[in-house]
Amino acid sequence: MENLNISKNFILDIVLQSASLELSTIVENVFNAISQERSVDLIFTDRMRLQIKTYVCSVRSYLKKARLSKKALTALKKRDESKVWSFKVLLSEYSISAAREQCTLLLLENSVLRKTVGRVKGKLKKLKGKYKARKQKLSKLRTLQKKVSLDILRRAKGMKKVPKSFDASSRSWRHKLRTSVKDKCKVVLSFLGLSNYDAYDITVKNKTTKKFETITLIDDVANGAKTTHVPGVRASAGLSKEKLELIRLLILIKDQNNMSDRAYAAVASITDLPSLYALKLEMDRANKCVPFKKTPGKEPGIERDLETIIRTKIDILAEEGIVGRENNKVFVKISGDGTQVGKVNHFVNVTCTLLNDSNTATSESGHEPVIIINGDEKYDVLKPHLTNLVKTVETFTKYASNGIDYEIVYYLAGDYKFLLEVLGLGAANSNYSCIYCTKPKSQYHDCDIIGQLRTLEDILECAKKPDSSKTKYCCKRDPIFTSIPLDRVVIDTLHLFLRISDRLMEHLIRDCETADKLQRKTKKTPHMDALASMLKDCGICGVSFFASSEGGVKKPRDLRGPEKLKLFANLSKVEEVMRKCNQRSEEEVLDVMSVWREFYAVYNLICSFKTLGCLVDDDGIEQLRTLSRQWLAMYTGIFTSRHITPYMHLLVDHVPTLIRVHGSLDIFNAQGLEKKNHVISIDYSKSTNHRRGEHGIDSLSQLAQKYNRKLDSLKQHIQIQKRLRTCSHCHKTGHDIRLCPDK
Repeated sequence: MENLNISKNFILDIVLQSASLELSTIVENVFNAISQERSVDLIFTDRMRLQIKTYVCSVRSYLKKARLSKKALTALKKRDESKVWSFKVLLSEYSISAAREQCTLLLLENSVLRKTVGRVKGKLKKLKGKYKARKQKLSKLRTLQKKVSLDILRRAKGMKKVPKSFDASSRSWRHKLRTSVKDKCKVVLSFLGLSNYDAYDITVKNKTTKKFETITLIDDVANGAKTTHVPGVRASAGLSKEKLELIRLLILIKDQNNMSDRAYAAVASITDLPSLYALKLEMDRANKCVPFKKTPGKEPGIERDLETIIRTKIDILAEEGIVGRENNKVFVKISGDGTQVGKVNHFVNVTCTLLNDSNTATSESGHEPVIIINGDEKYDVLKPHLTNLVKTVETFTKYASNGIDYEIVYYLAGDYKFLLEVLGLGAANSNYSCIYCTKPKSQYHDCDIIGQLRTLEDILECAKKPDSSKTKYCCKRDPIFTSIPLDRVVIDTLHLFLRISDRLMEHLIRDCETADKLQRKTKKTPHMDALASMLKDCGICGVSFFASSEGGVKKPRDLRGPEKLKLFANLSKVEEVMRKCNQRSEEEVLDVMSVWREFYAVYNLICSFKTLGCLVDDDGIEQLRTLSRQWLAMYTGIFTSRHITPYMHLLVDHVPTLIRVHGSLDIFNAQGLEKKNHVISIDYSKSTNHRRGEHGIDSLSQLAQKYNRKLDSLKQHIQIQKRLRTCSHCHKTGHDIRLCPDK
């Protein structure tokens, strides 16, 4: 219902003008006047007729009793000038057809205005461009005018222009002059190539300083020859082995701690450490160990050569004895994830991992960045940037080294959003959100219904169908990686554990919220406070709950993986909080806690399969399938089927099959990738100039060079021996008090 405030004098004038007419006619005149005055089309209903009739009768009776003169009537109008009559109108009494016509007219006017604004913006852009060009031209003319005026002034005074001496010139100008002299010497001495000779360096004498200087004509010489020679500094190839290892170790320490050049130069000036220039020479060599270039997409991006990275990694593993003539099959995992860097930048990091080394496959050091994109995690952004990577995955499948032929097998992994985008499927909340089958989400709770398994060919065919087709199964676009079949597209156990435990945590928060009646905006929240104190007792800090002004609870931050493990290790405290809420009966509390415990048992059973590619006995697979189905039945019996997420469907219907095929899912854990996202964010903030390539080297290229240096240190077996941490709680080595299992 809506109230239209109508001036009382407006109604009074209408009643006075039609005083001789019948009451029904006066009512109709008042209704028409209101519609015209407010520019609305109303339906004249009996309710409106009665409302207007009542008010008009009251006005006429007042005038009849008062018998006002013209002067008194004018005074009455002046007194009631600011008073209004509230005319009540229901929403159903508005004319829908007239409103649609008005909306159509407004839309047409809006489109015309938008076109006009677009034309004006285009003209403004052209004018800005002309203004900028003319401004630049004017600045050039002013500079030229200044030079001409100075030249005229010198001629008038009879002065000659004295050029600056070489030593008085700036450092950049001297560098340019040396470079030009070097290029001219190369051209002049090019005739030596006819006799199979190359000029390596040339010695010249500086007339000002009367000292001899050596100009190196060949910068990069193969077979360990000398590099650029500068007086007073030895080249890296001329250093001893111990000194070269020290320089490489210092480079690794400098990169890991994000030490600036100025800070290292200050430390080297008061110690016996090698100079910064000696480090720069070795860094220039290490920067080129892996070729890198810009990605072909519109957004800023950098791409390191995947083939070179895999070759280097295989050679390192072959030296360690992990791969060889007997273990010649190399498993490479391609994974990606989006992360936010600062408040503005959104990065998508694509990494590769060699799964043969189980010690580093799930760690941050095992994930080698291949592509870094400064853009959103969307299909339209990923497809052009991953073009070269897809070609490398299709062609580079074999590698021969030291007489051993290696076969390379690629896997695709990551969180669920990345896999959906790469496979060209819809969102996680769509009707057919499973990446392995076409089972609709309304049937996720029924374990007896088995969906049709997807293939890459099926996705390609369904993507060509129109959106209205019932057999499209949410296949929006073509898959990006067409050479990796779906049986080698694997979900990670980290996000499987986090997303399902998040849903269990949401149910617990909702019970505490209902118990505190936060929807009524009460100030006291004893149950939410008890939940926060319970988390603090479990060693989880920084989680607090506040009542929002709109009612309900402001969403707290998500718990991290180690914090979730602490929570599942203290389920007795969770049960105490749930009992205090009094929202469930004693049997329901026990059932809910059994859901928590059974899920943790299923997750531990999944993580117990450790070896990739090994055969798993059928008893273990059937045990996992039975436990997961029992857990899903218990969950749906308490929380209804609409709370089932895609990860729950994957846990029940596809995780046992994936373990049977691959032997392990724990090795596809994305914990190392999440840590790599954190490291890249820190490196971008502290180790780059935040440029986008307008002047000098851009920030993403600086990141690529830094990771090239780290890979070169790994290739040269340069490592930092970390000091073992000692826990102040249990006095054991290998961890600190934050990760102490006995706490």
